[in-house]
Order: sequence, then structure tokens, then C-alpha cells
Amino acid sequence: MPKLNLFLSADVDLEVHEIKFNESLLAPIPKLGTKKQRHALHCILSNVGKYKQQTILFTLRHQARERPQYNPHGYGHKPLIAVIKQLQNNGLLVLQKGKPWFSTNEQGDDEARKLSEFKASDQLIKICEELGYTPEATQSNSEGFVELRTVKSKKRITYTETPYSIYTNELMSEYCEFLNQYRFEVDGESLGHIHLVRKYSDWDGSGELKFGGRAWLPYMQFGSAKRSRIKIDGQPVTAVDYPASQLNVIYKHLTGEFLAPEDPYEVDGMARSTAKFLANIMINNESQRAASLTANKNAPEKLKAHEFKRYEQDRNKFGSVSKLMTAIVERNAPIAECFFKSKATGQQYAWLEANLVFEVARRLARSGVPALTVHDEFIVPEGMEDVVREFMYTTEFCRPTIAI
Repeated sequence: MPKLNLFLSADVDLEVHEIKFNESLLAPIPKLGTKKQRHALHCILSNVGKYKQQTILFTLRHQARERPQYNPHGYGHKPLIAVIKQLQNNGLLVLQKGKPWFSTNEQGDDEARKLSEFKASDQLIKICEELGYTPEATQSNSEGFVELRTVKSKKRITYTETPYSIYTNELMSEYCEFLNQYRFEVDGESLGHIHLVRKYSDWDGSGELKFGGRAWLPYMQFGSAKRSRIKIDGQPVTAVDYPASQLNVIYKHLTGEFLAPEDPYEVDGMARSTAKFLANIMINNESQRAASLTANKNAPEKLKAHEFKRYEQDRNKFGSVSKLMTAIVERNAPIAECFFKSKATGQQYAWLEANLVFEVARRLARSGVPALTVHDEFIVPEGMEDVVREFMYTTEFCRPTIAI
């Protein structure tokens, strides 16, 4: 499902009095008396004109107007919400409210956050076509593919334009444009318009895009079984991923070579799940003591029941979590310097991984292979596995401009 796209603005001279609203006695005619509301209507119609029957995600929660980098046409949030609700009251779209970050269902169980969404009626789609809001007229040349947020509040902020930000926007634009030539569906339901936004965090206050950089769309939360049922233009798919991707990327960065096919999580006397769990914590904590405390705190929640049982067995066998970590460092001596630095350093390594994945995805696109990414995994048409693996291990990633 696409999110409400604030970059869209169709080449249409909108005259509100020309719109044939639903005139039923039970459907109040929208009152669009202010310039801001008419501007917001232009945004809604531009989105409906492009995405048609697709469900469009947005947030009902009050927020300040987005910065120009993310909202170049200056659409106001309040007018957008007012127009959406008025179109709902007129019967021109169906609105479904989302769920806040912390919500519970009727049974008292926690539920994941869900954005609000709306879907245009056939009549609203027809209105868009009559007014000239067509997919061709609503193409955006400035659609954003990156965003920067503060570390604590997660507030979206302006990022500094650099050669890397320009490179990344161009890469993602090319990649997404290629993907949208194909039809992706699962169990008969379309995955909709593919618009991947790379998300970065401003760990050092520089305003540059150098920490994080993964992207997210709803299909990425599918389990592996459901992902295996994705079809690309009706054809079955297969999945190829980097084994032990985070440590393998660090090996590539620090030594010039991937460790694969060797497994950095194979440590004598230790379950692989234990080593993988601890290695991730070791990369994102500044000391062995802090990492040990984090591991013991998070293990019951983060590990599956059988993995937690093995974790406790391994901890008892080695004598302490610290000794488990020492064994992992010794197993991975060529990259020992990557452990016990900081969360920010861990996010720089995540930056390297994301750069590599999307550069591979673009190379595949240029070779005519559609590849959906799920973090370090590539979902491609069956029969393309060898091509994917060749690109995975022959692609160079963008190097950081600062030392890691």
C-alpha cells in the first residue's frame, strides 16, 4: 500500500465548483472554502489519480507541517485531514482509522501500530479522470527516497545534501521505477505501488545520511512462508540472502573479502543462535559489561523458547556471558575491532549493509531481474538464483566518508 505522497502535484488547474460531488441528502457537500483546503484537495486527487483503487496510508495524528525536503508543495496536515474526512462524509472514500503505538484489543493484548488508511470510491476515481488527474499527469520528478530522523524523538529533520544523498535518491528512484513495471502479489492480493524510503538516524548531529539506511514496506513483515507465495507477473519466486549478513559485510569492509561460505556464528561449543544474538549486541554496545547486561535483559524476550534454553545452557557451560562473548571475538579475530564500540558504530555498519543490498538490487534491475528486498534477502523469479549470487559477491558498496 502506498503512503500519502506529498511529492505529487498534477498539472491540473483545479476548479472546485466543477467537481460533481455526491448530492445525496445523506452526503453533506464538502466545504472547501479556504485556499489551504483546496490545496489539500489537489494533493488528495493527485494521489487518487495515481494510485486509483489502491488503499493509501496516512496518519490522523496531529503533526506539524513537514519540512520542504519531505513536502515540497507545502501541503498542511490539518487541511489534508479535514479534506479526507469531508470526502468520507460525502461518500467519496472509505476511511479506516489506525492504531496508536500503544494500544490493546478487546482481550487486553498489545497490538502493533497501524497507520490510518483510505480508499477512493469508483465515483472519486471517475472525478479524478474527468478533471485530468491521471497517472501520467501526476508523475513526480522530485519524489523522495531518503529521510533523516533524530535518534531519541524519531522526529523527521532536514538532511544535508551531499554527493551520497544525491546518489542514493537517484539509485532508489531508478530501482523503484523498474520494480513498478511488474505486478507483485501474494495470495491474489497486490502489493501495490513500490516506493521504498531509506531511513537514517542523525547519531552525530551532522545532518548527513551515514547511520542506518534500511527501507520498509508492509510486505517485509510477512513470514518466510507467506513471502514464498509472492508472485511476480504471475510467476513463482525464490529467495536468496547473505548468510550472517551483518558480520559478512564487516568482514568485507575490514578485510576486503567476505567470510562466506564460512559461518562467523559457528563457535566451538556454542549454539549458532546464541552466537548470532550476542554478536549483534556486541556490535551495538560500547563495552563488554554493557553488552552482557543488555544480553541478559533482552534474551528472554528476543529469543524463541528453544533458543533461550540453549542460551542459558551455553552461559552455564562457559561460565558467564562475558566468556561467551570472548569466544565470539576470538572466532572472528580479523574483525575484532568492530566489537564493543557504540550503538552509533553499529548503525554505520548497518549503513554499509544497506548500501550493498540496494546497489545489488539496482544491478539486478539493470540486468532485467526484478528483486524485492527484505533487509539482506532478495526475492526474485525462480531460476535467477545464480545471477543474484554472482551480483551479491561481485558488487562493491559505497564507502563511508568517515572512519568506522
